[in-house]
Amino acid sequence: MATIVADALRAPAPLHTQTAPASDAATQRLALVCVVFGIVLVKLALLIVDPEIRLFTGDSGTYLAGAITHGLPPDRSFTYPMLIRVITARSDSLFSLLLLQTALGVAVATGVLCIARFGLGVRIWLAALAALLVAIEPSQLFYERMIMTEAASTFCLVALVGIALAYLATGRFLWLLACIVAGLALASLRVGLVPVALSVPTACVLVLAVLRGRAAPALRGWRFAAHLFAAVIVTWGCHDAYKRLYGHGTRSRPAYIQDAGIFRLGLVVPLLKPEHFVGTGVDPKVLDRVELPIDDPFYREAHIWSPHGLVAALREEAGPRTREVAGVLADRAIRDNPLGLVRMGLRTIKDYFDTQRRVERMRSDLGFSELPNAQTLQLLRDRFHYDYATIAHTDTPMSEYFGASSWWLIACLFLLAPLAILMFALERRTHPAPALLLALLAPGLVVGHVLCSHIISFRYLHPLPVLFILTLAAIIDRLSARNEKSRPIPAGAAAAATGH
Repeated sequence: MATIVADALRAPAPLHTQTAPASDAATQRLALVCVVFGIVLVKLALLIVDPEIRLFTGDSGTYLAGAITHGLPPDRSFTYPMLIRVITARSDSLFSLLLLQTALGVAVATGVLCIARFGLGVRIWLAALAALLVAIEPSQLFYERMIMTEAASTFCLVALVGIALAYLATGRFLWLLACIVAGLALASLRVGLVPVALSVPTACVLVLAVLRGRAAPALRGWRFAAHLFAAVIVTWGCHDAYKRLYGHGTRSRPAYIQDAGIFRLGLVVPLLKPEHFVGTGVDPKVLDRVELPIDDPFYREAHIWSPHGLVAALREEAGPRTREVAGVLADRAIRDNPLGLVRMGLRTIKDYFDTQRRVERMRSDLGFSELPNAQTLQLLRDRFHYDYATIAHTDTPMSEYFGASSWWLIACLFLLAPLAILMFALERRTHPAPALLLALLAPGLVVGHVLCSHIISFRYLHPLPVLFILTLAAIIDRLSARNEKSRPIPAGAAAAATGH
């Protein structure tokens, strides 16, 4: 890897090619418009095939309640309930949300088309194929029909990548600011992607600085200082303001969500020791009162939600200080044994290959594990005129499609990082800046999933197929281009070219 990066830094800037004739440019624009039109038709056809809205018990109910009551959820995004409220204000129908999320799916596929074609230089037919594959990808279609943040957050992620590549191509300060805003939108929807939102702007500036103008805009002296200042300080300031706004609305400490400490504690329960409780005001004997196994990583999610778990016991002991104490315990456990978190993450992802657990988790992600409570069902009937009880446990075309995609999603998880590194190796001379950024982003998403997932979950893998398809398209394009260059020219064609 070090050799590849060094080669990229030494790579000369590509020679300027002749400007394409106006007719060719017009033809290309028309082809791109046709591809986008085709994506829209595909999405509309599939919307007719399966127009059913689906819920994920717990999460969806929280979003719907927040949309109706204007309350800020303590454990979920508050921007997604705002989105639901705005988009359904006139229609009083969740079909408006379905249309919006389908449109976001069109935007994601179009973003992949543009990133592949203009960011990575992939030939138009291959970029179009990648976009169409993203448009019909199982998890994209399924979560466009779910009252969950996945469709909106993946749109923000693709927008973040596209804006970041625009900045790498131009070095313009406004693109850097747009990158920061897109990252903040992403963080507001998916707290698990906060590290991506925080790191991408700074990574972009450093990529341009490291490449030193080789196949990328030069960023030196005061321009580098100004851009790095914005990437670090402006990003931090925007996220701090967001957390303060949320804290003001919930009358709590500044945070992305109130229950962040509780979720972190659930992640590290097996690492807890009695000495971690010193100074918290909570007796470490609370661990003895927990009915679920403490040492088994498989029960980490249950410790958060089950009445027999650690968080429930901690609430009895700490009362209103539960969130604060949970955060302190989690931080101490991670600080004392960071490698323990890595070992638990690796042990957890092995469960993707355990048939029983894989099937159970897919069933849960489909929303089949349990029916939403009576309050949520009544809320759907009264506010949105939707009787979800009739289809809650019924398969629909998209739920069956997603349910059959477990091995595809597992392949994306395990192959994305090595494919992204291979793409950089192939693109390091032609498109070093975008390839290097994607080679950092893709493994980062995978590592984040391994470290921060207390369970296996196919919905957590939702952004990975988009990057997987994009990366694979770039690899195929580069390998096929190399193959064409190495292919000998037939004698007749060579004679015709020379006029002999």
